[in-house]
Amino acid sequence: MKAEQASSTAKLIAASTILLASDPHTTALVAPGARALCERFLSGNLADVLLAKSAVFAPTRGLWRMLEQVVLPGIITHYWHRKRWIERRCRAAIAEGCRRVVVIGAGFDTLALRLATEFPHIDWIEIDHPATQRAKSDALCGELAPNVRFVAIDLAADPLPAELFDDGRATLVIAEGVLMYLAPAVIDRLFHAIATLHGPSTRMVFSFMSKWPDGSTGFRPRSRWVERWLAFRSEPFAWSIEVQRIDSFLQRFELTPIEVVPSQELASEAGTSHTLLDGENLVLCEKR
Repeated sequence: MKAEQASSTAKLIAASTILLASDPHTTALVAPGARALCERFLSGNLADVLLAKSAVFAPTRGLWRMLEQVVLPGIITHYWHRKRWIERRCRAAIAEGCRRVVVIGAGFDTLALRLATEFPHIDWIEIDHPATQRAKSDALCGELAPNVRFVAIDLAADPLPAELFDDGRATLVIAEGVLMYLAPAVIDRLFHAIATLHGPSTRMVFSFMSKWPDGSTGFRPRSRWVERWLAFRSEPFAWSIEVQRIDSFLQRFELTPIEVVPSQELASEAGTSHTLLDGENLVLCEKR
């Protein structure tokens, strides 16, 4: 991403959230309260406001859908199937005794902000790049629940500040749609920090991109448009791994996989018939 600009991917997903929530056919996919928050996140400048309005106005919403079909069919619903899967695991972890949730690379995600009032006894921490987090904080006008903290860190340059949440509480770490943008050395440093947390329980939910047999990384069907756009916005995919190697990767950090789910299975769990893209996978693991 550009050093002084909020993540373009974060803005795109926020606009996609507004689009889905505005369409009667897909509004049920979006969690209550998420649309309103995303509209606030896209209120900082004229370009962002127009982006948000284009997702609401029916004619331009149709143009969005046409563009999606040309560029990467299914990506808009993919985002929210991914988010709902993660939210279900988050709620389950809380029900089983988790007392802290750390969202790494939160972008314009709404999970912590929405659930903080529902679960006031949970400590919520969002860690993100300073530019993106500044835009989010400005949009919220500093209105954070007392159990929510924002921590600005450029993970590509600085280590995860594990000391901020290494106090013995059962912790869930979430890294949704972020690991694929980090260099392999940064990935190792991040997982090592999580593996060294002290507490009765440490779980992690994350998504990762598949490395294909030809060595490439990306969604299938493949989109050259997406690859070029990510490169132009300085957000290219930097890390991926073969699905069959994820268990051994986790073992290096004393993490045990509980679930490894390809994105194509998310729709069936949600009880819908949407066809999803292939290439991104979701993992729930824990330190034992």
